[in-house]
Amino acid sequence: MLYAIHYTTRASAGTKADTAALMEVFGERGEVPGSIAHYVYPGGGGVVMVEQDDPKVIYEAATAYAEWLDFDIKPALTIDDAVPIILANLA
Repeated sequence: MLYAIHYTTRASAGTKADTAALMEVFGERGEVPGSIAHYVYPGGGGVVMVEQDDPKVIYEAATAYAEWLDFDIKPALTIDDAVPIILANLA
């Protein structure tokens, strides 16, 4: 399963000390297992694309960073997988 994980920095976690603590945890943990791409937005937040069959892995990663980040996690399809479904529903 492919997941799009959009994250934003919590308003309560915007200090340099918070960022340092977040980076320390990220340095220890590394990317979410199955990460395909990770993009960071200027000013905070970002998106990670992850291919992972075990939703518990996604949940565990989100809870590990919940002190600093808010998440919007959605299952996703590639455009190649989505277009035939879309076209079938238009028929």
